[in-house]
Amino acid sequence: MMRSFLRTLLLGGALVATGAGGQAAAPSGFFPVLVQAPRDDTPQLLGAAAGGRWRTVAGTLPSLKGKEKYLRRSLGGPAVAVVGGRPASFGEPCADAYAVPVNPARTSGQFQLFTAAALNARPRPVTALPVGNETYRQIVRTELLRRGLKNPNVQVVGLTRSDLDGDGTQEVIIEATSYAGREGIFPPPIGQPGDYSIVLLRHVVRGQVLTVTLGADVAPQTPVKADDSMETRPLATLSRLAGIADLNGDGRMELILYGAYYEGSSHTVNEWTPARGLTATPLETGCGV
Repeated sequence: MMRSFLRTLLLGGALVATGAGGQAAAPSGFFPVLVQAPRDDTPQLLGAAAGGRWRTVAGTLPSLKGKEKYLRRSLGGPAVAVVGGRPASFGEPCADAYAVPVNPARTSGQFQLFTAAALNARPRPVTALPVGNETYRQIVRTELLRRGLKNPNVQVVGLTRSDLDGDGTQEVIIEATSYAGREGIFPPPIGQPGDYSIVLLRHVVRGQVLTVTLGADVAPQTPVKADDSMETRPLATLSRLAGIADLNGDGRMELILYGAYYEGSSHTVNEWTPARGLTATPLETGCGV
């Protein structure tokens, strides 16, 4: 329930563009995928691809025996070989979310994605760009002004470039977040005027640059009253890009999006093409109350 709620918040602002992208035949095999948020001790199971079809967490569990080989990557970082263990449920209230220990283990300040070692999950480079790039800061500023912020505090926290669909042109994902009351990666329960979190995708169709919203939360610009609560103001929701990889071997790279509210978080795997825009897959995990 919590993951579906966060998926709705993350994808509610998605736009659809036009264009084309090729698709290769998916390779045979079983390809599980894990994800680890910053400062988390253990990766979580997202699901798998097998025979060109997606498998949910529940559908993946019977095939995981431990000793699976993965490649661990952060956005733009090199691959590191690790070996996975047996999945274990987090228990209530998140009994359907599963931790998968890996060796060697690593806790980091970055998102980490674990793909099957036998799968070519990065058919094209994924490059982390400097977040101080003024061009992209102005793109964020323009979008926030359009959404009603009069003098936005532009804080770009991630900038990633890659050819997602293999058509020869580069897409750029821009992440920007500013919450006055944020604790680590979690936003406050409700946002203050000026608070926001937004993830944008920039791509080119027939020479025209288009912007797609992958996730967005902009707090109301009216002042917070002493008696305001989550019943009277929208729940603050942070959006981030957690990973980019071709998880099923079809030649197109999926986007792994992260969403968090003050007492829970979720990861979702999404396909993207210029023609169809953002499309959710059954691969997801999360925990919250």
